[in-house]
Amino acid sequence: MNKIKYAVLDALMNYHRRWGLNIIVSVSFALGMILPILCLGNINIFVENISTIRLKNNADVWVAYFDESAVSGKELASSLKDIPLEICNYAISAQKRANAEINGYRNDLFICCLTEEWLEFENCKVVEGSLDLFSEENVCLIELSFAENHGGLKVGDTITINEDAYMVNGIFSSFNYYGNVLLLISNFEYTDNPDLVVTKLYFRTEGKKSDDEEILNMLIRSGMPAKYVRSGEEIYRKDLKSGIYKSLSIIGVGLVSFIFSAINICLVLIGKMNLDKRNYGIRMAIGASNQLIFLSALMENLICFFAAYLCDIGLIYLLKPTYPEGLTVVLNARVYAVAFIFGIIMTTIVTSVAMFRLRKHNLVELFERVS
Repeated sequence: MNKIKYAVLDALMNYHRRWGLNIIVSVSFALGMILPILCLGNINIFVENISTIRLKNNADVWVAYFDESAVSGKELASSLKDIPLEICNYAISAQKRANAEINGYRNDLFICCLTEEWLEFENCKVVEGSLDLFSEENVCLIELSFAENHGGLKVGDTITINEDAYMVNGIFSSFNYYGNVLLLISNFEYTDNPDLVVTKLYFRTEGKKSDDEEILNMLIRSGMPAKYVRSGEEIYRKDLKSGIYKSLSIIGVGLVSFIFSAINICLVLIGKMNLDKRNYGIRMAIGASNQLIFLSALMENLICFFAAYLCDIGLIYLLKPTYPEGLTVVLNARVYAVAFIFGIIMTTIVTSVAMFRLRKHNLVELFERVS
């Protein structure tokens, strides 16, 4: 215990004595680890939302997808009566392009407008507040990544959409409605609104089951311009496969970035320790044990890593407003823990290897100046 305490104090003094070099090392650490952390955060989106991919009771659920043409929600409701299927409930999801003012900034974005039955089909994870979109007017729900990308919106905050103010009633996480704002469709005159485009029709059937082609033909014959129809189970398999493939590609980028990060850590630490080999030689000459020298060097390098790790966390949040559109990360304890453990392991391994190499030199070689 005394050795560790002495090593920590010695490392702090050495860090202060060589502060210029150690700052360079910390900055190199930080720049090498930003991309791996972002990759882990992006993969984490899929991991966090796996449970939301499956539709509720998806065995009996069908989803019809519509073209970009504007379709009246009331026309859809009326046309459903003409379909020769036992439809027990249905929900409509539509999109509307809107001008939104969020935290003083104006954005053009697509708003998702829903009928009340939507929650009977989609699975969502509540992050904050509730999914109650339908008990009162002028409330909205926002997906977690949307909240994070717009200044960390919270429940109770207000966003203005087409000059109307809506209070955030809940923040949720969802694979299918990732990055969206949800409003009740009745907030708009959707019978006569050319900007409101119906994109999905959810419905659940009873009795006779049909295949997707047969149901698509039924919808078209009833006057619905459906593009294609998918069963709940088919949607689940497709989305799951898509999420896995995307995650694997990001894992590939992440592994490459981890390798480059590891190489960066190796080169920086080995270079730093070579520059300081005279100091290690002096300690060996006056009788310091190899264990104590190693502990002191390890503690000093870990301090560099801790400084770099804190710098990365600050940079990630500082640069968040400048992320390219479509790049969103979910950074939680799991992501930070993996990055932290990776840095600790790499620092320990590289320090051990560098010290082993230095111990193989005689004192004359250690006292040679590094050009």
